Amino acid sequence: MRKRWKTALYAAAMAMLLTACAATEDEIQRVEQEDITPQTRPEKTEAEGEEPNVSEQVQQPEEEGGEALEEGGIFETVSNSPVQVSIETDKKEYKDGDRILLITNYDDVTVSFEGNEAASQAVMAEFARRKEEFEERLELEETLEMARENPVVDGSVSYSEENWYTVERNDGRVLSFSAMWDSYEGGAHGQYMIYGVNFDGTTGKVLTIDDVAQDRAAFQEICVQEMLRQCEDLKARGVLFDEEMLSAEGLQEILEGKMEGAEWYFTENEIRFISNVYEIAPYAAGSIDFDISYEMVNEVLKEAYRG
Repeated sequence: MRKRWKTALYAAAMAMLLTACAATEDEIQRVEQEDITPQTRPEKTEAEGEEPNVSEQVQQPEEEGGEALEEGGIFETVSNSPVQVSIETDKKEYKDGDRILLITNYDDVTVSFEGNEAASQAVMAEFARRKEEFEERLELEETLEMARENPVVDGSVSYSEENWYTVERNDGRVLSFSAMWDSYEGGAHGQYMIYGVNFDGTTGKVLTIDDVAQDRAAFQEICVQEMLRQCEDLKARGVLFDEEMLSAEGLQEILEGKMEGAEWYFTENEIRFISNVYEIAPYAAGSIDFDISYEMVNEVLKEAYRG
């Protein structure tokens, strides 16, 4: 029952943050199943540097019910920037004897705007709200009970719930993060979703497309047409669903929906829109990035957010 509820919750979250998925359940069944290995945090690019080492884990006394907890952290500090950002990954392993039932990873983000306490508090309040949502979605006791009763692959793979953040732009005018939520509770593969979190660099306000576009209609037209152009290349390579599963009208509607949700963020060189798994392509294709250069949209962006 909980598994079906969790799947429904995932669908609801996708509907709020993203646009409706083009494929039906029957269509998804046609996609070739992938390895059972859960998704992991994407490796950092060379410009971002190598992933710091995980600190030594500390074994805690066993709790009632047989679980033991291990904790660790990855510390990432973004310096020499107008806004100071540090990210500490809180890792926990829940065990039943020697068997790991569940692994959770959550990036705790700390932000400090120099000389602007109000902006700092606004951003920190948003990240606190997001962590609370993560913990509510986890439903720890129910997840642990399900992991005990339904071990995956004879216990050699554990359940997992993870949320990562990466700084994408931080120039005093914009503070943008890419984020990834990842969950595995058995089956051919886990579920994951990539989205953006964008803040005004002076107020700490969470930004929407309406906030950043000087001419919303023109901005949408430029971005959607460029994404459609990039889709032609993807179609030619056989990446996207065929037209029986996703019509041209359906594809355009999905891309237009990117203007309403959270599937976008600023980078240093472009605005990136994301199409998540099963939306316009099979799971094997992964999430798909559409990069819109600032040169294409600067004239229809508000000056504060131009690249």
